[in-house]
This record gives sequence, structure tokens and C-alpha cells, in this order.
Amino acid sequence: MNIKMHIKGSGNIKQERCKFNRINCSFYFYVALVFLLGVNFESVAQIQKPKTPQASTFTPINPTNSYSTQNTNIQPKQNQSIPTYQNDIRQQQEKRKLIQEIQNERTTYSKPTVKYDLPSYQYLSESKYYKTAFEEISNMNDSTFTILRANFLTENAYYENKGDYQHFDKFIEQIGDFIKAKMKELNYNQESNLDKNLILLQFFSDTLKLKSRDLEHLPFKYDFADYMAYDHWENMFVEKLLSTNKGQCHSMPLLYLILAEEIGAKAHLAMSPNHSYIKFQNNNGTWINVELTNGMLTTDAFILQSGYMKAEALQNKVYMQPLTEQQLKAQILVDLAKGYAIKFGYDSFVEQVLEKAIELYPNSMYAQTVMSDYKTIRFMYVAKQLNVPEEKIHLYPKAEKLLKEMREQYNIVDNLGYEEMPLSAYEKWLNSLNEESKKQQSKQILLKLNQTKN
Repeated sequence: MNIKMHIKGSGNIKQERCKFNRINCSFYFYVALVFLLGVNFESVAQIQKPKTPQASTFTPINPTNSYSTQNTNIQPKQNQSIPTYQNDIRQQQEKRKLIQEIQNERTTYSKPTVKYDLPSYQYLSESKYYKTAFEEISNMNDSTFTILRANFLTENAYYENKGDYQHFDKFIEQIGDFIKAKMKELNYNQESNLDKNLILLQFFSDTLKLKSRDLEHLPFKYDFADYMAYDHWENMFVEKLLSTNKGQCHSMPLLYLILAEEIGAKAHLAMSPNHSYIKFQNNNGTWINVELTNGMLTTDAFILQSGYMKAEALQNKVYMQPLTEQQLKAQILVDLAKGYAIKFGYDSFVEQVLEKAIELYPNSMYAQTVMSDYKTIRFMYVAKQLNVPEEKIHLYPKAEKLLKEMREQYNIVDNLGYEEMPLSAYEKWLNSLNEESKKQQSKQILLKLNQTKN
């Protein structure tokens, strides 16, 4: 589930860079001209420096206050002709004009108090939990990575480390025991990956009763209230799903993978625009799609019907691909970075986490779009302090560099095949799952799987 900003900039970087180069050349030409014409450059250097900007207002010093032409006393030399005298006056005026232009640039576009990094929230005591979670998840290797632990660390950082991992681990173990007992009761092959995934699908979509222990589990329901977690980030969490029995397309697939890990089933997370779901292989090696928002099996054709999947995205394997363990780890790291940004704000820690996620999974649309958000906010923060038109940004090399990085990030996202999917379109596609034709299709897929599982 991706909360997108991805605001596109405007303007031509190449053109702006050329302008900046011309200004530099002009500056050195002006200085050389001053010396050649015999102007006292020290008087220019003594022009009063601009005061420190206060809040959002900044009034540049008027160079003519320190270098005034009103008191100029120019007398014609003896025996000098009138035309020559007029030429001297014109030269003096041109020199002063050039010097004023230089000083205008130096005073108007010199703001020593501009901050080029976003304010840091890492001094807050509550933020330390994100740092320790990031360090532990980053250090997980192939033999130590578990989605149970990684996801718990991500959610618990948001809760300021108030959760009990041992208690959560024990709870998942109990659910796993329930599922395995139900498999035995139904005479499912407990060594079959297909059977394990089918029982997980039943656990999410059906009422399961365990006769031997007098236990019952009700199906999970899709929570349409704030399903994008705009109001409450906790709606993305597995913890919220387990405590309310309601979730959405972010929390449900994560819990599915946690339980698959617990009972030894092989399943993978897969992405589509604004959405995530489960993929697993049947006994013949064919990939099966599990849509947990309504507990149905779907085809790739149905996923494509959601629209907003460009050919570039499919070619770059951004969507509809079973994620590897390393790619899944990257997605969890993006959840960590996004949770931090929601709780505190964007700062260099968010960038650090996203860089690690992109290192693990360069084609992650989730990671790259959140990085796009970060670089947009960072540039906007600097641009607001400068308070100058965009065509003047080239006068500030550091700001121009941030603008360039922002636009380069937009290019990365666009080249991956990003296309904004309106919420209305997503909801329409999601509701199409309830169409009778989709239900019949799911039943047919399930029937074929049951025929082959034995």
C-alpha cells in the first residue's frame, strides 16, 4: 500500500545550468573590467553585508546606499575636449552600473542562514526505537530473517517499543497449532505446500471449527474505513488486524506470510498498483494468486484488469512478480521509513532507510516513490527559505543540486512505469471482486486445485 505524493517539477535543468554558467562568466568579466578601469575595488568589498533574514522576510541592502553616484565630482582635464569628457562620464556610469549589478547579485542571492537539510527528529527519545529496528532488520541475513520478527519491529517502533515480542510470537505459534490441527482433521497432506496454502486461504475466508478443542475462528473482513491509513497509520498493521479481525490489502498479506512461515508453507508477496496480494505455486509449478480482501483465487488477467500498469512496469517486473525474501525485506524497510515519516516527519533517517531498501530492491516502486516524496519535500523546504523564482534557483548551487536530484528521482519512478491510480479507480476494481463471474472463476480454480492436490 503506497501513499503517494510524487509531485512533478517543471523547468529545464540543462537550460538553468547554462544560465548559471553565464552568470559566473559575467562575474569574472565584471571583476576584470573593474581592475582594468582603475576602480578602487576595496570600496566595493566594504559594502555593508545583508542582515540575517528573519522568518520569511528578507530585504536586500541597496548597493547605491554604500556606493552612491550623487557625490561624484568629476572635472574635465585641462585642454580636454567636450566629447572626451562625455566619454569619461559614460565610462564611469557604466563601471558603476556593472558594480551595482555584481553587488545586487551578491546581496540578493547570498543567504548564509539557509538550511539545506531537513530538520532532524533523531534527537527525540521516541525516535530511537526506529534506529534500533532499522539496525536489526538490516543485519538480518538469509538464515536469520523472519517476517514475524521484522514486521513486529516495524510496528513496535511506531508503538514506541511497548509491545511484547515473546507474547506476540507465542500467539502466532498458537494460531499455527490451530491451523495444523485443522489440516489433520481434514486429512490434508501436512507435507504438501498446496494443502498448506489452501488451509491458510480457508483460515482467512471461512469459519473454521476445531472439534477436538472446541475452538472456532471467524473469517477476516475487509475494513473499508480508512483503508489507505490516511487518518491512522496503525490501520496498516498486522497487530490491528489480529485485534479487530479487520484489515486491508497491506496487513492481510503480511499476516498470511507470517502464518505461512509458522507452518512451513511457501508463499510470496506480489504487488500491483496501490495493492498487494499473495502468490504460491501448485503441485505442477503453476503460480496461483490469492486475493485476501475477499478470500478468492484470481488469475493474472484479473490483476491486469485493474489498469494503470504500463508496459514499462511489466517489463521491469515491478508488478505481479513473487517477491524474493530480500525484496520482501526491502518492502518492510520502506514500511519502517514511512511509519517514521508519518509519526515524526521526513529527515535524513528516512533517506538512510530508503537507500538500504533500494539497495536490496532497486525496482521497488514503493521504495522509489517514497524516496521521491522525500526529495520533493527536501527541495521544497529549501526553496521556501530562498523564496525566489524557480528561474533564479541556479544562483544557488546547493539548491540547484537538490532540484536536480529531485528531478532525477522523478525520472527513475517514471522509467519504472509509474502511473497514478485514483482511489475511485482502485475502489471500482476492488468492488469488481464481488461480481458473480469472479466468484465462479475462483470456485473453478479451487476445484482444479483440489483435484490435483492428491
